[in-house]
Amino acid sequence: MAEQLKIQTKIHAPFSPLLMEFTMPQPYVDKLNAYGDKISSNVIKSKKLDYSNNLVGNVKQEHIIEDHIWQEKISDDMPSYFQWVGGCVNVYIQTVLKRNRYGEVNKADESEKKIMEEGIKSLNVLSSWLVNSVAGDFNPIHQHEGRVSAAGWLMMPESIQKDKEKEYAGWIEFMYGENLNLINNKHAVKPEVGQIFMFPSWLQHTVYPFRGDGIRRSISFNVDFTV
Repeated sequence: MAEQLKIQTKIHAPFSPLLMEFTMPQPYVDKLNAYGDKISSNVIKSKKLDYSNNLVGNVKQEHIIEDHIWQEKISDDMPSYFQWVGGCVNVYIQTVLKRNRYGEVNKADESEKKIMEEGIKSLNVLSSWLVNSVAGDFNPIHQHEGRVSAAGWLMMPESIQKDKEKEYAGWIEFMYGENLNLINNKHAVKPEVGQIFMFPSWLQHTVYPFRGDGIRRSISFNVDFTV
């Protein structure tokens, strides 16, 4: 991506596929929450943007995110959400390639070299949606489409934030490989507002139910890219 962005990130490597955690700037969290609130409060709009038939979640509300939300700039000083996500995807892909090749660019093929040296050329958002979960809602084990997917959080019940729930309630858990002796094939994450995780779209994951009051609002998307 052409524009340089300040990206806050942290690597999670519990197994071979790379999970990368990004910190979503607060203005994006606020804008997406305002958008989510507007949909939820409007019965007609909520029905129009209902995305539940395309997803596996057993949850209260699942809404598709309209394209204009991705493209609108927050202010003159901040890029659009699309541009920020593009910067994150760029960091993610370059990190994956360098980690896989141990930094030895000469061992990579030409397309990988180009990404490591120049970054991705363009980004294509295949699908994106908001999920409003309440007590008892859950997502069974599933995977996504595309090449890179993300899951992040915009709103969280106090019971999850302040550890009033039993462990794993409301958490997301990623899974890879077999459950064998001395091998950990699961990685559970306690969700926090402003966190967003990127991962290979084929990586299986699940979201556990919780019992407390309030809404657990998440954002997810699937993307592809060109080099």
